[in-house]
Amino acid sequence: MLKQILSETEINFNDLEKEIFKIGCQYAQNVMVEILRSLDKKIAETRDKKQYRHKGKRKTTIKTLMGEVEFERILYERTNKKGEKTHTYLLDKTIGLETFGNISTNLAFKIIEHASISSFRNSAKNITDTTGQSISHGGVWNLVQSVGEKVKEIEDKHVECLAQGHAQGEKETKILFEEADGVWINMQGKDRPKRGRRAELKVAVAYDGWELESKDRYRLRNKVAVAGFDDSKGFQKRKEGVFSSIFNIDEVEIRILNGDGATWIKGGLIDETVHYQLDPFHLNREIVRKIRNKTQRKKVMSLLSDKKVDEMLKYINKEVFEQTKDLKEKDRLTDLYRYLLNNKEGLIPYKERGLSLPNPPEGLFYRTLGTMEHHICDIIAQRMKNVKASWSRQGAENLGKILTLRASKNLVNAITSISKIVLPGVYTEEIYEVLSASKSPQKDGKGYRYPRTGAMPFTGTFVTNGRKAIQNLIKFS
Repeated sequence: MLKQILSETEINFNDLEKEIFKIGCQYAQNVMVEILRSLDKKIAETRDKKQYRHKGKRKTTIKTLMGEVEFERILYERTNKKGEKTHTYLLDKTIGLETFGNISTNLAFKIIEHASISSFRNSAKNITDTTGQSISHGGVWNLVQSVGEKVKEIEDKHVECLAQGHAQGEKETKILFEEADGVWINMQGKDRPKRGRRAELKVAVAYDGWELESKDRYRLRNKVAVAGFDDSKGFQKRKEGVFSSIFNIDEVEIRILNGDGATWIKGGLIDETVHYQLDPFHLNREIVRKIRNKTQRKKVMSLLSDKKVDEMLKYINKEVFEQTKDLKEKDRLTDLYRYLLNNKEGLIPYKERGLSLPNPPEGLFYRTLGTMEHHICDIIAQRMKNVKASWSRQGAENLGKILTLRASKNLVNAITSISKIVLPGVYTEEIYEVLSASKSPQKDGKGYRYPRTGAMPFTGTFVTNGRKAIQNLIKFS
């Protein structure tokens, strides 16, 4: 292919770029094969020969950023404590091939990163176009499920640690801000609820304050997010487990919980340190939707702003209701009154309640809550709701786990920790030797690895602009 490109009168740079990239990937694959062979040989030499019997070599393939790397590794037989014969590949254990099937960690991260912002089909196309590895949309889906399930296992361990009093969070803060909301997602056949076709994916976010990013622009500090289809109690435990893995909950004096009034959200009112606030966006939206008369609506807003909650409720229940003749509007007013009454303790913003709030550390600010709709949009909705797609319960939850990790800026660390493999020094030396050999031309007993010398390409032929560019590259290399 490269010869064909170079023989053309005019060179298509895009084709040339792709072909050179392909050549580079093939070379990298060969280097990887040499490294794996060297590691396997070293393992064979240093293993406990009495415990592990050599049973010949078997072929396998690893999917990597540079493409599929096919090689042979040694199969070993051993007898366990029960006297049963088992078989294993010591190389697989050493380099952690069982982590994501036969997909390397680097490739896994790139696939997951694409899948968190684009459909599985588009992700597969992007990976195939930009790496040396071809993958199907089904392969992307499978990897997302694998990673999502492992993330859920980690969350379950956090829940267990908290229940046993062994929370691991190290970040200390006197005040912890929490926001929670649900996003309704279209579900597939058997996973659809009995009524309707959507199910609520619960989402919660915690952070310890705001940092000034630029003029009049703030960002949340130490944001951590969690999502799941758990029931109310189950999600409360999951949320607490995940948050306690980041923050030292024992040092938190005040927790501010912002939500839309849903029962599962108010389940977070676990003790007197938690103060509930009705989300300003949902509060204002309900008032605007349910009170059509602008004058009445303005007075309700004014009473609320003056913190005259009882007077506001009385005004809606008496004057506004009596002045309304339309039966449907009366029903809406009744719903609004019940909504406000059920969330009465959260109608006044936390900063206006006279709470004894700790002073924020230098560079940190305590601002008004109400960013959950933004979180829902950024974390879940853009990828899972505002698209023409329906989900299985398991598939939606697994992707939700990945999306919350991405929102917490912890996706890289999570995937790395899932597949964390540290090679002993003796194996690292083997890799170094192979890489050094691949860089330095060496004489072999039956030939040379020195580059062949010859005339400048295209000498004596018609030189196009493209060919001239290649000659210049060679001159300056």
